[in-house]
Amino acid sequence: MEAPGVFFAALISLAQLYFIFYAEILKPPHSGHARHEVLVRIIAGTKKGIDLRCGHGPFFRPTAQIVKGSLFNTIGSELEGAVFLDLFAGSGAVGIEALSRGASRVVFVEQDHRILKALRTNLERCGFGQGVAQVRLGDAIRVLERAGKHGEFFDIIFADPPYEGTAAQKTVDAVAAAGGAICRMLVVEHGRPLSVGAVGALELVKSKHFGRTMVSYFRYRKEAVDDGEKDRALSGDV
Repeated sequence: MEAPGVFFAALISLAQLYFIFYAEILKPPHSGHARHEVLVRIIAGTKKGIDLRCGHGPFFRPTAQIVKGSLFNTIGSELEGAVFLDLFAGSGAVGIEALSRGASRVVFVEQDHRILKALRTNLERCGFGQGVAQVRLGDAIRVLERAGKHGEFFDIIFADPPYEGTAAQKTVDAVAAAGGAICRMLVVEHGRPLSVGAVGALELVKSKHFGRTMVSYFRYRKEAVDDGEKDRALSGDV
């Protein structure tokens, strides 16, 4: 008559194992003192295969590999020899990929002191010195506005701001306000639709969706490009 007791004991043991198993599955990945670092790999170019640090914690959102691959396939040959501005650069994975694929110089803009350490480590790991990689600490929108006022020009501007908030739209507005005098192409990774005026300086030429992530490509309208080239000619930059 001990069979029922043995049966219930076994059932209790199975229930305990069940709860232990699911407690481990559902446990938050960053709980306790453990900190898990995300690594991303350079996809192509002279530094292909090198793993890059991306920092710690849930607030760091590196550009997904599939998005990064699509980005550079879309830019194509325009990257060769280009000056590339990486706004909201994070650990620098996109800008470093640009250098690996042939960009002549990349300016990285990031305001988080914590992630800057990973960015500088990644540049050292790849052997990219100050001659080709410049790191600027500060708010991306303000840096962009100052660059426009000082007549700086970038062939390609890439921005990957936080999906929540208005930073993506402010980036588009700031580049549009520069009127063709700051870049040839603007690429924005974002989570919400962006607005460009029907008669504004910028026009949306392409947009790609990757689940929640959107990547939008902008160029200046011809009249804005002409005005921008005149401004740069007057300043001696052309």
